[in-house]
Amino acid sequence: MKANVFNIERYATEDGPGIRTVVFLKGCTLRCRWCANPESQEFKPENFLNINTCINCGKCQSICANNAISFKEGYGYITNQTKCTACLKCVESCLMDSRKLMGTYYENNELLDEILKDEHYFKKSGGGVTFSGGEPFYYPDAIRFIADQMHKRKYTTLVETCGDVPQAYIQSCAEAVDYIYYDFKHIDVEMHKQLTGKDNELIIKNLEWLCDNFSGVLSVRYPYIPGCNSDEKCIKDFLEYIKNKNGIAEVVFLPYHRLGLPKYSGLGRRYEMNEMKSLKKEEMMHLYRWAEECGVKIKVR
Repeated sequence: MKANVFNIERYATEDGPGIRTVVFLKGCTLRCRWCANPESQEFKPENFLNINTCINCGKCQSICANNAISFKEGYGYITNQTKCTACLKCVESCLMDSRKLMGTYYENNELLDEILKDEHYFKKSGGGVTFSGGEPFYYPDAIRFIADQMHKRKYTTLVETCGDVPQAYIQSCAEAVDYIYYDFKHIDVEMHKQLTGKDNELIIKNLEWLCDNFSGVLSVRYPYIPGCNSDEKCIKDFLEYIKNKNGIAEVVFLPYHRLGLPKYSGLGRRYEMNEMKSLKKEEMMHLYRWAEECGVKIKVR
């Protein structure tokens, strides 16, 4: 299927080596409580409201032929996505440019052209393209095509994945991709299901396949979420599991942040993490001690 892109971030320096263009793809089977990109979860395009610029004039509601937009207390003029036909009339008529359709379908060549607009940065920095999401591996044809074209130009391809995707999709891309950043939410099956809506059996199965078969650089990333997967037993159980795996280049802990909060409001959704504050790296330094006790080298980003 065509790649459904909801954002393209240029001149990125935190998503792999060199200067990179990050392509965010829509669709994910997990529903992590702390997800920073709620607009990435559904596979179809979604009508998004920027509540910071909206003046509540109500024009979008009056112009919508499907009665898909209504005022929601505390959120503003929110779209019922099941009624929305993505006609874009509300987007085009918004006086403040506060509405946006999250999700644009690209043919493979169209997407390649967008990425190669930044080719001069790739040449100078040793960078390339990073696919994020959502779950990028749900678009294996696009990833393989782009990765092959990048290789011909001596640029690299990185995929950030949650691992909850049919293994065949990952296998079909593995030889074309240079780097994989693999998220690991929780080692316990039931806790993983409580926190994300699904168990971690497929995620573990896919990680173990990559450990045995992926020839590129495999980085395991652990989002550190206080009260969810942050206690000593949970962390050490994860470290004991991961230390016996071959093929993992690094283990990186990522501090919790609240940067996705305004996006929930723009979709008329409640943010489940409530008032939890973003973490600083200094608040996670104890992880180095726990990792040393388990015999695992880690990084805290």
